[in-house]
Amino acid sequence: MLKFTVLFLILLAIAKIAWSREKFTIQVNEDNAVGAILKAEPFVKINEGYYFFGTESLNWYQAYEKCRELDSELVTFETDQEFDVIAAYLMANDSRQNYWTSGNDLAKTGTHKWFTTGERISSLRWALNQPDNYGQREHCIHLGYIYNDSKKFELNDRPCSEADNSLFKYICEAPKMETISIVVWK
Repeated sequence: MLKFTVLFLILLAIAKIAWSREKFTIQVNEDNAVGAILKAEPFVKINEGYYFFGTESLNWYQAYEKCRELDSELVTFETDQEFDVIAAYLMANDSRQNYWTSGNDLAKTGTHKWFTTGERISSLRWALNQPDNYGQREHCIHLGYIYNDSKKFELNDRPCSEADNSLFKYICEAPKMETISIVVWK
């Protein structure tokens, strides 16, 4: 709704400017190019991204729905560096929880992809011997301390639902931010 309101105001401004035959420029920038003070709540800015850390333990589908309610997606790690930054944030906050990501192999067993981008998961952050599709029912990817002796966050596959030991917290990732600048010359 906010996007439509902004678009309407822009069109209204363009119409007014056009009627008065004044010059104008509209520029759309990725990120916060104008340095505006933004309220990103409930998201936390970590490096260049904005993330929400859900506190409820849910199955993968419920976690996905929660992220969509926030106009976001389950986290997709485009790089191992992004994974490392999120893992460092969680460790700095003394978290040893398990968190759902957008990763899964629901379309084709054994072909793990990020749900939000369709890109193949090429991460080197898998736990030892993972993914293993244990019991032929592990199709959704989470991060956590996978084994009792784990010393860091790693990726693992788990059943998406229908298992009490597959109720995890979740991380939502906000879409890339854009700012719109309108300059009017009189």
